[in-house]
Amino acid sequence: MSGVLDDASSIAGYDSAGMLAAIPRLSDQLRDGWARSRTLVLPGTHRDPSVAVVLGMGGSAIGADLVRAIFAERLRAPLVTVRDYDLPAFVGPGMLVVAASHSGSTEETLSALAQAISRGCPVAAISTGGPLLAAARKGGLPYLEYVGEAQPRASVGSGVALLAGLLERAGCLDVGEREFEDAAAAVRDMTSRCRPSVATDQNPAKQLAWTLVDRLPVVEAGGFLGPVARRWKTQLNENGKSIACWEELPEATHNAVVGYAQPESLHEHTFVVLLASPDDHPRVALRRSLSADLLAERQIGHEVVAVGGRGKLAQAFSAITLGDFTSVYLAMLYGLDPTPVAAIAYVKEQLAMADPATAE
Repeated sequence: MSGVLDDASSIAGYDSAGMLAAIPRLSDQLRDGWARSRTLVLPGTHRDPSVAVVLGMGGSAIGADLVRAIFAERLRAPLVTVRDYDLPAFVGPGMLVVAASHSGSTEETLSALAQAISRGCPVAAISTGGPLLAAARKGGLPYLEYVGEAQPRASVGSGVALLAGLLERAGCLDVGEREFEDAAAAVRDMTSRCRPSVATDQNPAKQLAWTLVDRLPVVEAGGFLGPVARRWKTQLNENGKSIACWEELPEATHNAVVGYAQPESLHEHTFVVLLASPDDHPRVALRRSLSADLLAERQIGHEVVAVGGRGKLAQAFSAITLGDFTSVYLAMLYGLDPTPVAAIAYVKEQLAMADPATAE
């Protein structure tokens, strides 16, 4: 396995469904998603809501988390992500509900959507198709349709741009095309550093993947990079086929730092990636430094990964691109294809057997 990441034929053999080729397309997704959102016209009932609630799971839900964190200082209404079958009791008329599902058939999202409609909430949809898009068309609901990647997790650029654009149309957020162009450029820049043709000794994603082999990856970040750490965790799960964890600063320095102590047998099998931005709160930056000190004291492997880019959106997608490449390379080092998610397919099959009427 020593040369697998620098051997084009080995990479092609493992990546049969083209997950590596999907990563650079995040750049196009950001630009196209924003452009598509410019065609959306929302009725008065959907404008200036007291709260915006996004229903979603997996790759669709992380888009809402990213929008909330990246644009926190500009959002004029609280943005809540619901990853569940049931809508919270507080959600009602006057609150905008956005159902986001890549496939349009996510059962948790459809369940919560039905409740939102029954409560008289103004509703909009974001999807590539399926029952969600069909319901939006039939019910005359505002919707944004897009052409996504085969795997939902590979369409996060669309999810972020479409949702941000919808919220701008709803009067909840001031954001413009320039930020999405800058984020698209950040994806292209990181891709140029991490693409398969760049050798391991010059490729930060390949180097990180080698570091994470046979270790428990823990990704830690604060502020707007918190959801990015979560994205790394889920990509390491789905692409890398690896267990992984994520921690959020400053919270991690109130509990996780104590957990570095035990079990000692895991110290050499754990590696912590600490994402850092020049826009981090100064106290968060200090807490990250203190976390690194404590990790070093315990002799737990760790690395501070500085992210760059013009603005928070660009920095977030630069880090996302690095994490996505790392996760794919990690799968290859385990001798696996990054695309299939057999365990998720198993869960869906078992759900279908248990209740065919609601399964997908």
